[in-house]
Amino acid sequence: MHKNGGEILFYENYVKYCKQIGKSKTEVAKQIGKSSKSVTGWKNGAIPRNDTQKKLADYFGISIEELMGTKKEPAGDGGLGAEWADVEVAYKNATPAARAAAKAAALAVLNSTKEEGE
Repeated sequence: MHKNGGEILFYENYVKYCKQIGKSKTEVAKQIGKSSKSVTGWKNGAIPRNDTQKKLADYFGISIEELMGTKKEPAGDGGLGAEWADVEVAYKNATPAARAAAKAAALAVLNSTKEEGE
Protein backbone atom coordinates (compact mmCIF):
# COMPACT_ATOMS: atom_id res chain seq x y z
CA MET A 1 0.00 0.00 0.00
CA HIS A 2 2.92 2.35 0.47
CA LYS A 3 3.39 2.87 -3.27
CA ASN A 4 -0.16 4.16 -3.90
CA GLY A 5 -0.37 6.41 -0.88
CA GLY A 6 -2.75 4.11 1.03
CA GLU A 7 -1.05 4.88 4.33
CA ILE A 8 -1.68 8.58 3.82
CA LEU A 9 -5.34 8.03 3.02
CA PHE A 10 -5.78 5.75 6.01
CA TYR A 11 -4.34 8.18 8.54
CA GLU A 12 -6.18 11.18 7.05
CA ASN A 13 -9.42 9.19 7.19
CA TYR A 14 -8.68 8.02 10.74
CA VAL A 15 -8.21 11.62 11.88
CA LYS A 16 -11.36 12.71 10.02
CA TYR A 17 -13.55 10.01 11.58
CA CYS A 18 -12.17 10.67 15.06
CA LYS A 19 -13.07 14.35 14.66
CA GLN A 20 -16.54 13.46 13.38
CA ILE A 21 -17.33 11.57 16.57
CA GLY A 22 -15.58 14.09 18.82
CA LYS A 23 -12.91 11.75 20.17
CA SER A 24 -9.14 11.97 20.18
CA LYS A 25 -7.05 9.66 18.02
CA THR A 26 -5.54 8.05 21.12
CA GLU A 27 -8.93 7.63 22.81
CA VAL A 28 -10.32 5.74 19.82
CA ALA A 29 -7.21 3.54 19.60
CA LYS A 30 -7.44 2.66 23.29
CA GLN A 31 -11.14 1.84 22.97
CA ILE A 32 -10.33 -0.84 20.39
CA GLY A 33 -7.41 -2.20 22.41
CA LYS A 34 -4.51 -0.30 20.83
CA SER A 35 -2.01 2.08 22.39
CA SER A 36 -0.91 5.61 21.58
CA LYS A 37 2.17 4.02 20.01
CA SER A 38 -0.14 2.51 17.37
CA VAL A 39 -1.44 5.97 16.52
CA THR A 40 2.12 7.27 16.21
CA GLY A 41 2.95 4.36 13.90
CA TRP A 42 -0.10 5.07 11.74
CA LYS A 43 0.85 8.74 11.56
CA ASN A 44 4.30 7.69 10.38
CA GLY A 45 2.89 5.51 7.59
CA ALA A 46 2.20 2.13 9.22
CA ILE A 47 -0.91 0.34 7.99
CA PRO A 48 -3.03 -1.36 10.67
CA ARG A 49 -3.44 -5.11 10.51
CA ASN A 50 -6.65 -6.44 8.99
CA ASP A 51 -8.21 -7.22 12.37
CA THR A 52 -7.49 -3.66 13.54
CA GLN A 53 -8.90 -2.23 10.31
CA LYS A 54 -12.10 -4.19 10.96
CA LYS A 55 -12.34 -3.00 14.57
CA LEU A 56 -11.82 0.62 13.54
CA ALA A 57 -14.31 0.43 10.67
CA ASP A 58 -16.91 -1.14 12.98
CA TYR A 59 -16.19 1.48 15.64
CA PHE A 60 -16.78 4.32 13.17
CA GLY A 61 -19.73 2.55 11.50
CA ILE A 62 -18.08 2.54 8.08
CA SER A 63 -16.63 -0.03 5.68
CA ILE A 64 -12.97 -1.00 5.70
CA GLU A 65 -12.76 0.44 2.18
CA GLU A 66 -13.98 3.83 3.43
CA LEU A 67 -11.52 3.74 6.33
CA MET A 68 -8.59 2.77 4.15
CA GLY A 69 -9.50 5.13 1.32
CA THR A 70 -9.85 2.30 -1.17
CA LYS A 71 -13.57 2.60 -1.89
CA LYS A 72 -13.99 2.99 -5.64
CA GLU A 73 -16.53 5.28 -7.25
CA PRO A 74 -19.19 3.40 -9.24
CA ALA A 75 -18.64 3.63 -13.00
CA GLY A 76 -19.88 6.91 -14.36
CA ASP A 77 -20.17 8.62 -10.97
CA GLY A 78 -16.61 9.89 -10.69
CA GLY A 79 -16.89 12.42 -13.46
CA LEU A 80 -13.39 11.76 -14.81
CA GLY A 81 -14.09 8.54 -16.70
CA ALA A 82 -11.15 7.05 -18.55
CA GLU A 83 -8.99 10.11 -17.82
CA TRP A 84 -8.70 9.10 -14.18
CA ALA A 85 -6.66 5.99 -14.98
CA ASP A 86 -3.91 8.14 -16.51
CA VAL A 87 -3.92 10.49 -13.51
CA GLU A 88 -3.77 7.57 -11.09
CA VAL A 89 -0.82 5.96 -12.89
CA ALA A 90 1.08 9.24 -12.99
CA TYR A 91 0.40 9.83 -9.28
CA LYS A 92 1.53 6.32 -8.31
CA ASN A 93 4.81 6.82 -10.17
CA ALA A 94 5.46 10.34 -8.85
CA THR A 95 7.93 11.32 -6.17
CA PRO A 96 6.52 12.32 -2.77
CA ALA A 97 7.26 15.97 -3.58
CA ALA A 98 5.43 15.72 -6.90
CA ARG A 99 2.49 14.04 -5.17
CA ALA A 100 2.29 16.86 -2.63
CA ALA A 101 2.43 19.46 -5.42
CA ALA A 102 -0.29 17.64 -7.39
CA LYS A 103 -2.52 17.44 -4.33
CA ALA A 104 -2.01 21.12 -3.54
CA ALA A 105 -2.77 22.10 -7.14
CA ALA A 106 -5.90 19.96 -7.29
CA LEU A 107 -7.18 21.35 -3.99
CA ALA A 108 -6.48 24.91 -5.15
CA VAL A 109 -8.50 24.35 -8.31
CA LEU A 110 -11.36 22.73 -6.41
CA ASN A 111 -11.41 25.47 -3.80
CA SER A 112 -11.35 28.22 -6.42
CA THR A 113 -14.32 26.73 -8.27
CA LYS A 114 -16.16 26.31 -4.98
CA GLU A 115 -15.61 29.99 -4.12
CA GLU A 116 -16.80 31.08 -7.58
CA GLY A 117 -20.03 29.14 -7.09
CA GLU A 118 -20.81 30.82 -3.74
